[in-house]
Amino acid sequence: MKLLFENWRKYLNEVSYSDAKDILDSKRTIKIIKAYRYDREQEISPAAFLQMSSMDTLHRNFKNYLLDTVPTDLTDNQKGTSVLWLLKISRENPRIAANFIFGRIFARTRNSLETFFHHQQFMPKQDLMQIKNMVELVSMTNAAQEEIDKAQEKKNYLDAEEGTEVLRDDDDWMIAALHNKGAACELGKNTEWCTAAPGLNYFEDYYKEDDPLFYFQQKKYIQADVDRPPAKYQFHYGSKQFMDSKDVQVNKELFETLHDMLKQALKQKGVYGKYEKIRIFDLEKMVKGAPRDASASQAQAQIDEMREILNSLTDPDSMAKSLVDMATMPRQIIPTYILRWLASEEFYKYTGVARRIVRYHDVVPSNILQDLADNNPHQSTRRDARAVLRMRKGEGGIPDPRSWVGGEN
Repeated sequence: MKLLFENWRKYLNEVSYSDAKDILDSKRTIKIIKAYRYDREQEISPAAFLQMSSMDTLHRNFKNYLLDTVPTDLTDNQKGTSVLWLLKISRENPRIAANFIFGRIFARTRNSLETFFHHQQFMPKQDLMQIKNMVELVSMTNAAQEEIDKAQEKKNYLDAEEGTEVLRDDDDWMIAALHNKGAACELGKNTEWCTAAPGLNYFEDYYKEDDPLFYFQQKKYIQADVDRPPAKYQFHYGSKQFMDSKDVQVNKELFETLHDMLKQALKQKGVYGKYEKIRIFDLEKMVKGAPRDASASQAQAQIDEMREILNSLTDPDSMAKSLVDMATMPRQIIPTYILRWLASEEFYKYTGVARRIVRYHDVVPSNILQDLADNNPHQSTRRDARAVLRMRKGEGGIPDPRSWVGGEN
């Protein structure tokens, strides 16, 4: 019996993330969903029960939201163990299972799982399966935080200065690009960023020379928050992770402020062209956020800036296709001057761009399609554009969407 137990414990420590996800489709997991459905049947009226989601939908919700609670910055085995633990406590506590089924993500538990595995040596229980529930996990990791912070403070990283590319350093802010692990650990002290954890190698997973981590530190105390330490943030554009010191995604307003500060600092240093991921991000942002009421001169200035970025990229062909896909999404409502630019002769050199505009024509005004039908060098594109125009002119055909994409600009 003891040997069986040890083998099972070994399995838990070595289970892969893929194998653990497979267990979420097992009969034992389905029993959790059936138990939830049975309990609900006893609690609600027959009419309400008939409106209840199917077993397949409930199972899918349970599975997806449980997996969303597993941190991404763990090893494969750690992710697998996290899945099994979450499944175990869901089986033991129907309220946990119900929360997953209803679509709740346990953000504090996810953060605590990350802290537990990144700083396991500070945990009184180092086997996750011995932790009874989410409350115990969160309490344990919170209690260990002071020791974790002390350990990080004691460490000195001799290569930190070498790996820190300072972009701005004044009375208000420090902004830097981080090019080695020493810099990430030194500047990331007292944060919950996995890239700042000394014993782990997540920095290497994120870092590329043209896509480093960008660090922000607010030096001045905000008047209303004089008791709080200066704020720290870390951005990584390749993975679209824009995090505060607690490793929580910043809100849109704060992101815009910090991104604009970074962009300005890069340009002042003359290194904006060095970081392609940021230029790609800016180009996509310009297309999605182009002002619909721009004057002719404003529209031209916007297009000139987008053209400059597009031509600076190592693979403008793929980016051109991506821009068209973005611009023709039904809910984007992209201004006509952007669509006209993407459909212009300037883009004929990018294979498949005009065809995409015709294929996803729902938001494209008829005059732009007419121009493609008359002037595009590819016969198949001209033919398809004419077919769409004929449908629009026919009774019950496709309406000209110009009225809801901002008209002619």
